[in-house]
Amino acid sequence: TIRFDPARNEVAVRIGPVVNTGQVPFPGSEPEGAEEVRVRVGVPMVHTYDAENRVDIFSGPSFKFVRKGDKLHVHFLDWHRRWSHSLTLAAVLGLGAIGIGALVEWLARGFLTRTPLWAGLVVGLGFTGHILEDQLGFMGSNLFYPFTRERAIGLQLLRSGDAIPNFLTVWLSVALVLFNLDRFSASPRLDGPVFLLLAVLLPLVLLGGLYQLQRWGKSEAKEALQQRDIVSETEEVEVR
Repeated sequence: TIRFDPARNEVAVRIGPVVNTGQVPFPGSEPEGAEEVRVRVGVPMVHTYDAENRVDIFSGPSFKFVRKGDKLHVHFLDWHRRWSHSLTLAAVLGLGAIGIGALVEWLARGFLTRTPLWAGLVVGLGFTGHILEDQLGFMGSNLFYPFTRERAIGLQLLRSGDAIPNFLTVWLSVALVLFNLDRFSASPRLDGPVFLLLAVLLPLVLLGGLYQLQRWGKSEAKEALQQRDIVSETEEVEVR
């Protein structure tokens, strides 16, 4: 575990147990006498993501360190600052889908319909949904690359690795797809308001409320961690 502490201008490292690819610790792999080692950084730090970062499976997360003036900026997953997570790319992909669809339709049928337009909207809005969903988290994206160079900080309402937001995203997507397939079928079978209430609104309220309760519990744990930091300052391990 690596923790960036801009308030104290320190980086803290703690070695934990060995885990499998499911991030489940192997019994007995916890190092004996594990300590947290804290090192002071020579310049003020600016860190916009989680203070605590786990390096466990595969190659772990990536960081980029950029010095701006007299401060060191720590960028978590720097590729989120580039072209791959931008609304500009969403627009380009949508327009590209329209163009390719129109060309194929013209060559195959000799005339154009609205189908290429709908295809472009599906591609563009689908990609836009991914970008905007990222903005609900902590990392954010470079929304208008290449016209902007900086990443817009997320709203910090959820975390990408949390189970409930990911489950809700998939569940609601499938529910809305089924709702629209039924609504535009020749003989709809679903009662629209009842389906939306039970399959969309109810899971959103119940699981969303449960997730919020979990976040409150984690915030209390974070306060306990900060208290531990205060105590550890009196027992700081010096690294040479």
